Amino acid sequence: MRARKKNEWLTHEYFRTYRIANIVDAIMRNPFAYLHHLEGLTVNNGIYEFLPPWQKESALHKFIRFIADEVLMNDTDGPTRVPFGPDYLRPKWILPVDAAMLKYGIINEPLFFIPEEFDRTEAPDGEDEPPHTNDPHHVVNACYNYLLDLRWTQVYEDLMSRITDEVFYVMFLNRRALANLNEFLARYVGEVSRDFFDTDEAPLADLFAVDGELKRVRPPMWARRAVFYRDRGRCTACGADLSGLIDTLSVGNYDHMMPLARGGLNDVTNLQLLCENCNLKKSDRVVAPSNRYRRWY
Repeated sequence: MRARKKNEWLTHEYFRTYRIANIVDAIMRNPFAYLHHLEGLTVNNGIYEFLPPWQKESALHKFIRFIADEVLMNDTDGPTRVPFGPDYLRPKWILPVDAAMLKYGIINEPLFFIPEEFDRTEAPDGEDEPPHTNDPHHVVNACYNYLLDLRWTQVYEDLMSRITDEVFYVMFLNRRALANLNEFLARYVGEVSRDFFDTDEAPLADLFAVDGELKRVRPPMWARRAVFYRDRGRCTACGADLSGLIDTLSVGNYDHMMPLARGGLNDVTNLQLLCENCNLKKSDRVVAPSNRYRRWY
């Protein structure tokens, strides 16, 4: 069956997009301060998900998705409430995850309303016990259990895809953030030995040139095009025009910001556009990418 072509256009709703982007950026600036929270990405062979070359579900997509899921899970602790309904004085309350699905048009009505907290000390007529008196955390537990179940559904998958695509769109321009992410992941890739893989994981072992170093795989056209337009057809180090419109002899190189020899990935988020001279000068050193960007006008 032929794979369905992904829509080339994104309709942005900006539901917490910049908040999640800021969280992702803060973590990537100092990931080792958040190691406990990032274990789900790297432990139990989690790093293997990042190894295949040139996945359109890039390393940044995976990272954003992981963080967005954590943010929505943290909303159940409290919980974080969003008003719903026409009665502004006495609204019903929903979780941000339902508010997000409504915003993106994934659902038409909330799937879950946050239950009321009961302060009554006497049982209502016809009941033996006051409701929830033995479980002061019943509201948080109800919200947490709802989200646990929701995470297995298609509507949640659709929501994660929308959030991830929006945050990626915002963050892909930030080469420093991308370099930080790839530097973090490289520490784990560099520790991988081909002897770690079982027989049924031989294709993963074949991705490595030597232990801790992936084989070089030429970037596909979609990855080169994305990086070329992101960097506006110029060397990110010296600004030389590489479009061929001004200098037809200029040569552009798609450089791995985190070199493969140091655990870098064959991933679109690990590429930058460099001229031939700057690429040769950088070689396989780890050099912080330029944070200079041309104005839009």
